[in-house]
Amino acid sequence: MLPRDFTIQEQKVEEILSELGYRYEVQYDCGKYTVDFFLPEINTVIEVDGIYGHFKKADKERDNWLLHMGIGKIIHINKTGKTKIKLQLEQLICQE
Repeated sequence: MLPRDFTIQEQKVEEILSELGYRYEVQYDCGKYTVDFFLPEINTVIEVDGIYGHFKKADKERDNWLLHMGIGKIIHINKTGKTKIKLQLEQLICQE
């Protein structure tokens, strides 16, 4: 069951992840934080930030903590259209 506050943008990310064949967890608990998506096979967190992004001090602290705890990559999605989200995800997931 999806969270009540699951945004349209998050729904698009979920659709794209499914289309791309990634296994993922929604609203995944990572210690003291809950992340929007966790892709366990590639040890990646996806945060859906909206068009304005978050990147407040708390978001940076969360990202640093997650990386310190062993998360390999954190992707922030700020696009809204499905095509743009898909392109952003493909580029960032494959980025070394």
